[in-house]
Amino acid sequence: MPVPLVEGIEDHIRKFMLSKRVRVAEFFKDFDILRSGCVTKSQFKRCLDQSFSSILSEGEEDVLIEKFKDNNGMVNYKRFADVIESTFQPDNLKVEPKTQTIAPDEFLGTTRSLRPLSPASVKKVQLIIQRIAPYYKYHGINISSSYTDFDRHHIGTVTDSQFARSFPRPPGLEDEEVELLKKSYLDPNTPNLCNYLNFHNDVEAAKAGLEDDLFNPLPQNHYNIPRVEKGDEVLREIFKRIQIAVHKNGIRTTEFFCDHDKLRSGVITENQFKCGLMLCVGKEGCLTRGEVQQLAEFYKLPDGRVRYKEFCDLMENAFNEPHLEKNPETRVYRPPQGQLSRSLNPLSQSEEARVSTILKEMSSTVERRRLMCFPIFKDYDRSKAYTRNITPSQFRRILHFLSINVQSEDFKLLCRKFEEPKSGDVNYPALVQAIDKDYIAFTMDSDTPAEKEPPRTPYDQKALDTSQVDLIDLLKRIKHDVLVNRVRVCEYFQDFDPLREHSIPRSQFTMGLTSMGQRNLTREESKALCDYYTHPQKPLHVQWKRFEKDIEGVFTQVEPDLEKTPTNKVLPHESFLIEKPGTMNWSSATPDQAAIVDHAMDRMHKRSVQRRIHSKPCFQDYDLHNMGVVTKQQFRQCLTFLGLNASEIEMELLELKYANAMGFNYLRFLEDLQPRDPQELKYTKRLEDLRLVNSRVVSLEKNPLSNYEEIMKKIKIKVSRERIRVQEFIRDYDKLRTGRMLKTTFRRALDLAHLELQASEVDILQQVYEYPPDVAYVQYEPFCDEIESIFTLKHLEKAPQVKPVQFKPPVEVDLNILDKDSEIILQRTLARLAEQVRKSNMQMYTFFEDYDRVHNGTVSRSQFRRVLSELELGSLVNETEFQVLYQKFDIKVGGKDVMDYNTFCDVIYKMAKIELFRP
Repeated sequence: MPVPLVEGIEDHIRKFMLSKRVRVAEFFKDFDILRSGCVTKSQFKRCLDQSFSSILSEGEEDVLIEKFKDNNGMVNYKRFADVIESTFQPDNLKVEPKTQTIAPDEFLGTTRSLRPLSPASVKKVQLIIQRIAPYYKYHGINISSSYTDFDRHHIGTVTDSQFARSFPRPPGLEDEEVELLKKSYLDPNTPNLCNYLNFHNDVEAAKAGLEDDLFNPLPQNHYNIPRVEKGDEVLREIFKRIQIAVHKNGIRTTEFFCDHDKLRSGVITENQFKCGLMLCVGKEGCLTRGEVQQLAEFYKLPDGRVRYKEFCDLMENAFNEPHLEKNPETRVYRPPQGQLSRSLNPLSQSEEARVSTILKEMSSTVERRRLMCFPIFKDYDRSKAYTRNITPSQFRRILHFLSINVQSEDFKLLCRKFEEPKSGDVNYPALVQAIDKDYIAFTMDSDTPAEKEPPRTPYDQKALDTSQVDLIDLLKRIKHDVLVNRVRVCEYFQDFDPLREHSIPRSQFTMGLTSMGQRNLTREESKALCDYYTHPQKPLHVQWKRFEKDIEGVFTQVEPDLEKTPTNKVLPHESFLIEKPGTMNWSSATPDQAAIVDHAMDRMHKRSVQRRIHSKPCFQDYDLHNMGVVTKQQFRQCLTFLGLNASEIEMELLELKYANAMGFNYLRFLEDLQPRDPQELKYTKRLEDLRLVNSRVVSLEKNPLSNYEEIMKKIKIKVSRERIRVQEFIRDYDKLRTGRMLKTTFRRALDLAHLELQASEVDILQQVYEYPPDVAYVQYEPFCDEIESIFTLKHLEKAPQVKPVQFKPPVEVDLNILDKDSEIILQRTLARLAEQVRKSNMQMYTFFEDYDRVHNGTVSRSQFRRVLSELELGSLVNETEFQVLYQKFDIKVGGKDVMDYNTFCDVIYKMAKIELFRP
């Protein structure tokens, strides 16, 4: 196959893809499910037809298939995509993306859409584009956005009338030049259509070639910000002065000219420009009439008018670039620090020397008296906008208020040095900075670059001598503090070690020690710790984990697999406690000193016992922070106040024995002076007493049932009367609906159901319904089925001929069985009462209901007897017969014995043959 033909097809496709901004491989991925990079010939051809049918013929497709065909008959679309997209490699981060891309000649994928024009017309079009490009670049005009509303289908073309109507015409562009541009961009394939995207592309290319230097010369007819000629240094200085004045005072220059420009054309008359400029920055920029005239001549048009808009744009964008959001890579000029600040007025050499002397004297006065000058000066700032200026009279008043005496001539000299050029006010921040070294109003960059200082360290490692540091004693002190204050060492170091490398820099290790409470460590001690725990591979790092292991050994033995060696003896905590720094080792005292102290302590002890002195409150009055120490002078005062007299030698020896760096340890002194009897440890005895108490098992159950049938009958009666669904309380503990649960859970569920079962009764139920594979579980479903049988039978739909018998709970009165003699007495008594009720036809229920406040059908025995007396029936019953009635009609409600008056009344009415509720 001819190679140039294939390359031409690929270039054609590449240009089309670049103009459409799409990726070639995306059209083939739907057919390559396994992402093998290959598709069949038909699939490859189908993708070409769907994507490039408008630019490829059938023969060209066959040429591409023949080139990228694989040995297996498949087409490698991945290699095809790499060839087409070889201009841009997103994975290659070493090469700048801009250098990899190539811009297509046309955005529409066509050939150059220019009508045949004469060479003179083509050159004239190029000059027009070069002339209007600066205007578009400065104002941020995008050509394509001007025609988007007319291009509804986004094909890049509009009609010739729409092209002329929406053309962003710069000032000064003639109609003939616009007509020439319209003819040059007519689409050759479609009449009366202009290709505005190609015009946009040409303008952008011209804008990219423009230079950004502020003072570069441009052609005479330009539309960008006017540049100053390099040779005109006077005009350059005027522009610089105005720019600084506009920036420092925040002046909106456009506001002073726009009222004269009603049509917003960007030009005004020369007189209007002069008036607006003097009103705008004439005072702030110290402009003279000659300088204003020079600026007006620079911006004057041939017709005599002045382009004020270009002047305003140049002034307002003095230290920034417009439309930075569209050009994020633009480097903005930054003036040196202090260049825009207010400069002081220059004086003669002798006057400068005198001012320097005056400022030194004022500075020494301010430093000696520690005056804060700036707030006092600021109170006199007369403007609401904080102008940082005060009047000379206010300046004199402030100096008098601060008692800073300055002679009259010296005061005038200071005012001349620090006054503003136009207003005559005093720049007090600069003055305060000159006399107060702690106040900084502004700073200025030095003309010469400062030498790079070496990095500062908290202290010079080489200058510290750690040979005098006792590392063992230092670690003991840290262990003592950690044990007493119950400090967790890792909490103060692990935040500095996010990667858990168990090593941190020396500075962070020192910070952790300070946060842990070791604020009294010297630099030598800190350096000694850092050197001892230095990381072997990282000399500038400290192994804080090893430090933690050594320190936290005071709590427990820090060794691996300690749980596997339970017989190891851990040192008691008391062995890590040390005395306060400065405490004397009394074992090294001479025998004479020990004898004197012992004699003094015996004498004081006998006197305190004889007089029953309570010594501790006297010392606590001086120990306001409860630290256990007082000063030596306070110790002597306390002994004198308590009447425990001692000689001077005894006082000194006592102080030598009980004093430390913090003071006199009166707690240890009182322990030796008034020792307490050792407290008896009763913990083991209490444990033995508790064991004996718990071993005595006392059953608190009342009349528990021991038969399974009786327990089930009790449950059924309870469920039948209260209509309880026992299964609803049990199934919540069986989330997986396995039909079984733990015995402890089963007991808890029965308690929630309020079945009033005792512990022994529940144990019997657990034994009956125990799950055979696992004795710790209970089968609750058979238990629930047995309970539910009082209402209906399970699976009754499978046995339609079975007649279920409903469970009827027995009357509690029927359960009261009397002996033969008591039964005879009961029948005789009831017959007597029934006969009297029949004769009188009395109503018994209403009298009993008056005493039944909760309407549960029961009354107490006394109430039962009182009702019979009110009904004149009590005289018919003697005491023995009352006891028999109590035994027969007695029931249990809430553990109490009450009388069932409903059953009693029913029996009486039945024996009297009275039909109730009959009209």
